[in-house]
Amino acid sequence: MALVEKRMREILRCPPPLQAIAEYILSLGGKRIRPLLVLLCSGIYPGSQAARIDIAAAAELIHTASLLHDDVVDAASLRRGRPSVNRRWGNSTSVLAGDFLFARAFSLLCTYPQALDAMAEAVAAMSEGELLQLHSHFNPDITPETYVRSIIGKTASLLAACCQCGGLVSAMPAAKIPALRDFGLHLGIAYQIIDDISDYALGHDESGKPRGNDLKHGIITLPLMHLLANPRSRGRVLELLRQKRQLAPEMLAGELRETGALAKSARAASRYIQQALGKLAVFPDTQQVRALKNLAAWLQEKCDRFSQDSGPPQHPGQPAEHPGAQPRLR
Repeated sequence: MALVEKRMREILRCPPPLQAIAEYILSLGGKRIRPLLVLLCSGIYPGSQAARIDIAAAAELIHTASLLHDDVVDAASLRRGRPSVNRRWGNSTSVLAGDFLFARAFSLLCTYPQALDAMAEAVAAMSEGELLQLHSHFNPDITPETYVRSIIGKTASLLAACCQCGGLVSAMPAAKIPALRDFGLHLGIAYQIIDDISDYALGHDESGKPRGNDLKHGIITLPLMHLLANPRSRGRVLELLRQKRQLAPEMLAGELRETGALAKSARAASRYIQQALGKLAVFPDTQQVRALKNLAAWLQEKCDRFSQDSGPPQHPGQPAEHPGAQPRLR
């Protein structure tokens, strides 16, 4: 990972004022899950270290570029607990900085044609996922299938490509690479569901983003879908969405407790984690595979926390649950 950080700094050397923005972006840090997935998946079988480092660095640059654009679309003021680039330098600069990161990422990838194709497909899917979400704001008729399609595009597609590219630049048998990609895909779906739960449950001190930012913009995620699926909460939520008013988690605290929406959403994420772990059965028991399992376990710990965090129902009886409220990957 230290070599990945070094490679990103090398590739982002540029004239001012872009250099100051690039340094600020790198200083924001992050979990670095995408380059970590590349390194772990490319280490299961032997391969070129230079290729591993280049593709891992490119994956993080693609992710960061997408965040710069997302923050403009969402009018976000915080990123990882600090002022976002668009807040400090303005929307125009943020978009152009994102374009610069995309260009640098693909300059790294062009040496590796198969990885280039996989990452290009992922970026296209990310754009489609974000557009799908953007055009569904305040829409109560979003189905679980549409929700899953959106988060596959905006999040899971890149995690899947990171795992796939890790296999492609190693001596991994070609027949095993789809299982590695599917591991990343299922893990990415779980990751985004957990992030969507966090919008309701965590403040910016823990998540690095303002609490309720998605809800405020009318983004329909799985917790809100559970409120819409429950007859006792549906009417009030529909009225709030119809008004297109700025919602906050506190406004729906009673409904969230009554429906157990956060716990149900966490259980959905947990099922995807288990599906991801099942994809690793075809691989040898290496240090890298154990680390991938530990990464899944880290996400599972978050699920377990949210599963216990919804509070007791305010009304007696078991809330009705819409049969489509638990999304399935198709």
